[in-house]
Amino acid sequence: MRLDPDSNRHSSSAWDMDWSLRAVVERCRVWARATRRRRVTVRLLITLLFVLVASTVASGAAGGRTDTATLAGSTSTIDGLSWTGTKDSSGVPLSSYIFATQPSFFNLKGNGVSIVLGLLFAIFMVLVICAIWLALFVADFGWLNWLGKPFTAVADGLTGTLATPLMLVVAVTIGAVFVAVFILRGHPAKAVTQVVVMFFVALSGATYLAHPMADVLSSDGLLTQGRDVGIAVAAGLNGQSTPNPKSIVDGFSTTLADNFARHPVQVWNLGQIVDDSPSCRAAWSSAVLAGSESQLSEGMRRCGDTAAHDRIENPTFGQVGTGLVLLIFGAILLLFLAYLSIKIFLAALSSIFHAILAIFGFAAGGFIYGPTQAFLVRNLVGMVGDAFSLIVLFAFEGGYILVLDSIFRSAPDSGIAVIFVGGIVLIAGFVLLRRLDLNLIGGQSRISEKVRAALEGRPAPTFTGDTTGQGTLRYALSPGHAIGKSVNFLADVNGNPAASWVFRRQNPFMYYSKPLQDMNYLSYRMLLGEVPDRAISGFPGRNIAVAQAHDNAALAATDIGGMEGFNARSAAAAVTRVQDVGGSVAEAMSAMAAVSARSRTGGWTADQIRRAGRAAIQTAGGAEDNPAMYAPLAHAAAALDLAALNGHLPGARGEAYRARAAEEAALFLRRTRLPSNPTRDYGDNDPGSLVHAVMQNHGTYEEFQNAVGGAHVNVIGPGGVVNRVRGAGGAAGAIENFARADEDTRLYIGNRLAADMEVHADRIMANPNDQAVLLAAMAAKNRAMNVDRLLSGTNIGPWTN
Repeated sequence: MRLDPDSNRHSSSAWDMDWSLRAVVERCRVWARATRRRRVTVRLLITLLFVLVASTVASGAAGGRTDTATLAGSTSTIDGLSWTGTKDSSGVPLSSYIFATQPSFFNLKGNGVSIVLGLLFAIFMVLVICAIWLALFVADFGWLNWLGKPFTAVADGLTGTLATPLMLVVAVTIGAVFVAVFILRGHPAKAVTQVVVMFFVALSGATYLAHPMADVLSSDGLLTQGRDVGIAVAAGLNGQSTPNPKSIVDGFSTTLADNFARHPVQVWNLGQIVDDSPSCRAAWSSAVLAGSESQLSEGMRRCGDTAAHDRIENPTFGQVGTGLVLLIFGAILLLFLAYLSIKIFLAALSSIFHAILAIFGFAAGGFIYGPTQAFLVRNLVGMVGDAFSLIVLFAFEGGYILVLDSIFRSAPDSGIAVIFVGGIVLIAGFVLLRRLDLNLIGGQSRISEKVRAALEGRPAPTFTGDTTGQGTLRYALSPGHAIGKSVNFLADVNGNPAASWVFRRQNPFMYYSKPLQDMNYLSYRMLLGEVPDRAISGFPGRNIAVAQAHDNAALAATDIGGMEGFNARSAAAAVTRVQDVGGSVAEAMSAMAAVSARSRTGGWTADQIRRAGRAAIQTAGGAEDNPAMYAPLAHAAAALDLAALNGHLPGARGEAYRARAAEEAALFLRRTRLPSNPTRDYGDNDPGSLVHAVMQNHGTYEEFQNAVGGAHVNVIGPGGVVNRVRGAGGAAGAIENFARADEDTRLYIGNRLAADMEVHADRIMANPNDQAVLLAAMAAKNRAMNVDRLLSGTNIGPWTN
């Protein structure tokens, strides 16, 4: 027997049927999911088991690492970053750092915390190592040699192609033409300026074109000198009287490693900076080099730092919080140094780019007055200005590193507080660096335009701080501008019609675009009257399903025999069908309108729908005031009364009431039970029988009582003998006769009365102005009303028993 996973109870036989592994697992799963308490308990047990197994594996791995360290002398906790070569002031590689935790085997809490701390530590070290290496890599300028060879080859190729005697003669000739024009037009000052510029370009170009990139890429070129001057300025501002740029760059690594890796890890792991004690400093360095957590714990105990020893053996959740703070700090550090490194790299690349473009100016363009001369000026200013930017950026980087180092040295015991302050300083550095870089770029643009204005003999243009420098390479490739351009590009693509065709939804890059598209599609389907499977459980889907049920019920009324098509009779039937499925008259009218709108044969007219609904509402109101106790009879009688009163009205007005009467009479008949033996002779043609007396027309209710009370009833006695028993007359005799009659006789009477009402209501529908038909219908109604009145409050009625 298969167990039902959605059931919380199972019979004992179900548990004893199958004891295979699959069945047992299924039973355990069902039991565990039965209640919320069980689910929570099972999940906690699985989590604790996972932590225990993971801590056991981690302990085994740590033991294996310690053994390896003992044999090989060293191990690296982050082997993938050992190539960076970053070391602290004690010569310990940052990639060899460890986070010592040694809780006991049965300390489940400590083992779980150790796993979390190890993960946080690995992420923190990756961030810090990458940040420090990036800063040192950029400051060392080793990458400049990688760029120097290809750019030098490009520059030499351009020089050989452009710097030819023919090009020089043509350019000088064009420049001389401008000098002659200035003289002829009475501008001797501009002519002199043009001659001076041409001599400057000729003399400077001869030197520059000999080795185009030497002024930028050589060991004593603009870039290297800019770096050295910037670092020297930073060191001088920090109080170093004879700063050596090379030694300061080499010292950046140890400064950053101590302040951003060694000391934070010690505070995180041991609760304080242990380097203040020489013995503890040596113990920590030797244990990290050995890669041994046990050696580190024992070293802290021997150097007298028992608090650090206790933290190693009892890791706490507080260290997890400290680790999260350090992770944020490490991420800020990495982003800041990456941002600064990108700025430095772009400044150097821009200087190289301007140096290459200056070849065109020295080879030809600088001799020609106008835009080509301005092109040379702009590139010369850009080349020198970018080198000056390197001075400022390196001074900023060096100053920032040295300031942070001073902060850490001034408060060695503050621990995390100093780290937190350092993070805030780094965040402020982002804003300062961005403004500084924009000012440098804008300054270059202003200088270029002023020099150009002086050469052209016109006033310098007015600059705005928001637009200067936006056309430069550095601005175009800056991270902020690149991100902004990328966002704008994505926004353009997001709103492009082609993207909606490719991704098959509008605004594909917007959050929740796919659910929104799905919602729009479902709404579109439901507006068409469809209800997809995944929408049926939602509130709109259920509403649409209800509306569909109403529409189908209304449409079904047009296929009923005798009222086919869209007419007043089918409109009345449609209202009844919609009410049968739980709808109201208003919902029936709405369904009829929807069916008519979709019909190809015209459907019901608005007037037919409105009058069918009004007739149904008036019938329901009349039924409430009708004296009949049986509700279907009360509705049929009220409808006949309304038809008698309004059925003679012309057009759709009277037609709606007649159709309502026919529908209510038909509904009355449908809700009347048939006798079990409908072919039996119930005495229709016997003048003295109960059935014959009921079916006669009587002038008053008292006449009806006397006739029915004096009728005879066939009573089946012992042995199946049929005895004809006559009533005593009057109301008591009438009730007594109905009580003597068998159930089939009573049901037959009720069915005959309902059938007569339906027949006469249909005749009124066909002959609205025939008074005889109307009187016959009212007589049929009165006969049914008399029976209902006589037998109300009893249990022998023809409809209610």
